[in-house]
Amino acid sequence: VAVPLYAGKKQVGQATSSTFSPLLKKFIALATVEQKYANPGTVLDYEITVEFTRRRAEAVVVKLPFFNPERKRA
Repeated sequence: VAVPLYAGKKQVGQATSSTFSPLLKKFIALATVEQKYANPGTVLDYEITVEFTRRRAEAVVVKLPFFNPERKRA
């Protein structure tokens, strides 16, 4: 189910896949957004449902990958 993303009151995109990252200890999502709002660091609102009540949480646009660990050699 796609979840709306907002800039103010305007819907500017949708998150198509999301999950909690135990490594980052954050909720992460993949989304499509209008090009104007796709710059890293852009703050948007992410619509969530908590106990049957819709709320908005802050989302920040970042570049992929979310996490890129250093390569270690044995």
